[in-house]
Amino acid sequence: MKITFIGGGNMAAAILGGLARDGFDAGGVNIVEPLAAAREQLAQRFGAGVAGSVGELTAVGDVIVLAVKPQQMREALKPLAGRLQQQVVLSIAAGLRVADLSRWLGGYTRIVRCMPNTPALIGAGITAACAPANLAAEGRAAVERILQAIGKVVWVDDEGQLDAVTAVSGSGPAYVFYFMEALRDAATALGLSPATAA
Repeated sequence: MKITFIGGGNMAAAILGGLARDGFDAGGVNIVEPLAAAREQLAQRFGAGVAGSVGELTAVGDVIVLAVKPQQMREALKPLAGRLQQQVVLSIAAGLRVADLSRWLGGYTRIVRCMPNTPALIGAGITAACAPANLAAEGRAAVERILQAIGKVVWVDDEGQLDAVTAVSGSGPAYVFYFMEALRDAATALGLSPATAA
């Protein structure tokens, strides 16, 4: 399987790191990142191929991971419109619906939308994903292989359910961490050492 990441930010780096830990061959990965310093760092860290734009790639691979900020997505997809045939497009961008991505890709429909949560950055996340009916079993398996690099994967049948999952699993860990900090602070206020309280 060949993977192209469009964007090399934190979540893309988390997925790349997880794939590397799982033994995925970096020779099968390309990262499109417009910032030269970030490109160099990604190439050194992961040993993957890097490019400044999609146009620099000779092939886009089997799975294209969309890992740019939502406000940059439309522009980032322009070079891909009309170029895709059987690839699976995997979007990790928050808040962008499949219909919008499809329109920006010239009507392409093999798009999986997913929402990883913050613990994915340390390989302990839960990612909810929604796949179209036209995605074959091997496409779904490829998506799972990629997303399992950052934790567990759950599938939802309706894209609207991703919003509910995001509200619970996206924000939930922050509340748990806040509660844990409050317990630690209370323990130190009661006289325990910081090491014991932690």
